[in-house]
Amino acid sequence: MQTAIRYLRQIEMKRSLTIAVFILVSSVTLKAQATATQSLLLEVKPVSKIAVSGNPGPLVINDAVAGGDLVSVSDNSTTYSLMTNLQSMKIVASINAPMPAGTRLMINLASSRGVSAGTVDLSHAVAPVDVVRGVNKGVEQNQPVTYIFAANPDVQHIPSDSRTITLTISE
Repeated sequence: MQTAIRYLRQIEMKRSLTIAVFILVSSVTLKAQATATQSLLLEVKPVSKIAVSGNPGPLVINDAVAGGDLVSVSDNSTTYSLMTNLQSMKIVASINAPMPAGTRLMINLASSRGVSAGTVDLSHAVAPVDVVRGVNKGVEQNQPVTYIFAANPDVQHIPSDSRTITLTISE
């Protein structure tokens, strides 16, 4: 009789173990079958940004030689940086108002990603003029900006004035 009871207990334990394993496998199987999906829309838009480091110091002409050529002063204390993911971009510059008669304001932008146009006269460039061409995608940082202010030696006193130069990266 003892043997029969022991046998029944072993069968009962095996059955409990089988049920426990079945429940464990069933719950794992249910978790593996639970899925979710999502659709994503992906896009990279055209990006072009340009920034300058600040403003140059005052450009003051305080000496001239009689009968001489243009008298000029320059400033190269500012820089520009740009970033674009487009090809064949250019930097253009414009001035908010023409320069007084007998004076000129010129700009020169260096470039490691494009071709500088060299020293460009902005004196009457109310409409943008090219200063760097052929800028391709990438980043350009801390590139020098040089301003040159020049006046004919016969220009009379001009009171302190200011101009706003706008740099734009465009196609």
